[in-house]
Amino acid sequence: MAHPIVQQHGLDSLVRLAEVTSPALRAAHARLAAARARIRPAGARPDPMLMTGIVNLPLSQPSFSADEMTMRMVGLGQTIPYPGKRGLQRRAAAHDASAADAALAAVRLEVIRAVRDAYYDVAYATRALALLDPNRQILADIARIAEVRYGSGIGSQQDVLRARVEATRVAEMASMLLEQRRASLALLNAALDRASDTPVLNVDIPDRLARAAVATSARDVTFLDASLGARAAGSALPPLATLQALASEVSPVLRQRAAMVAAQAARAEFARSDSKPDFDVSLQYGQRQGRPDMVTAQVSVPLRLQKAARQNPQVAEARAERAALEADYIAARNGLNADVARLLGLAEQNRTLLALYAVGILPQGRTAVVAALASYRTGQSDMTTVLTAESALFASELAYVRAMTDFAKAIAALEQATGSSVLPEERP
Repeated sequence: MAHPIVQQHGLDSLVRLAEVTSPALRAAHARLAAARARIRPAGARPDPMLMTGIVNLPLSQPSFSADEMTMRMVGLGQTIPYPGKRGLQRRAAAHDASAADAALAAVRLEVIRAVRDAYYDVAYATRALALLDPNRQILADIARIAEVRYGSGIGSQQDVLRARVEATRVAEMASMLLEQRRASLALLNAALDRASDTPVLNVDIPDRLARAAVATSARDVTFLDASLGARAAGSALPPLATLQALASEVSPVLRQRAAMVAAQAARAEFARSDSKPDFDVSLQYGQRQGRPDMVTAQVSVPLRLQKAARQNPQVAEARAERAALEADYIAARNGLNADVARLLGLAEQNRTLLALYAVGILPQGRTAVVAALASYRTGQSDMTTVLTAESALFASELAYVRAMTDFAKAIAALEQATGSSVLPEERP
């Protein structure tokens, strides 16, 4: 199904587009509609039975007048469930619909996270490609210096060749990043239900996330203490206990599990009440030839002679299934708490990495490249020194962009787990 390219390509607009176009969300909406449609039939009475026929027709002399008991019959029968059974069935279906509603909310969060993850991966590849331009310029300067030194007889041909090899390495990196960007773009467009190569413009980590990840100025970066491995100070993320409480309260996954437990509880109660008999009532009218018409009324009640072999095992099965679902709920809650703790740790880890790169690694790396290039230009250092400094700087810049991307993805995962925003809302 093709969709027009939206004029605005920001992340928020793409999320809104996914909420309209996502096939997974359409499927979840359809399942919810189906579950809601099952509620009313679940509590409806069984259909009445219309009966018609011939009663007491002699086989030896088929005739309506040969025997006074021969008659034409028409009747109506109805099964009446034992009181309370219909309500239990309706309650179970209503809880199933609640579970489907929670599943829809969970799918919505999954789709939003898929869009954000793919968007952030596209942003990473885009920013990494942008880093290649100054890196390529540095390598070009190194190559020119090597050629000048070689032409002047003070350098070696090996230095010229090494500079060219490093330039080829940059081209190789560009090719790899371009393919990564195409793959991430395809994942993003898949979540939006459109062609894999549909372009998305102006892709970057949102400012709100970037400011939450690291201070704008390196002078504003601080740490909780001076110990090795201390976290970066000023985190905008709530404490772990707050996030876990929010996840337990809001998470649609837990709401779905709770609704499944409630639905099975109603089914277990129905299984217990199913040992109580339903009633079959019928009324029949018989017309006889030349004789008075007759009316027959009857009530049928099943005898639960196989209760130990049939109803009791069904009750045990329903109760065991409820116990399993309750245990699944506890396991899901514990897993959710552990996942929230892991994701918060991942977010804080990337905040700290970004702070370390901002205050030390990147400034020192840039200074090292400038110094090594100047020394090589004047013949005071060799090619290995300048290429090592340049390679280390490029790797650090890539690591910084990767840490920013991983922070953004950790926030997306936390918001999926908690079912709500975990960063303070910005005021206009």
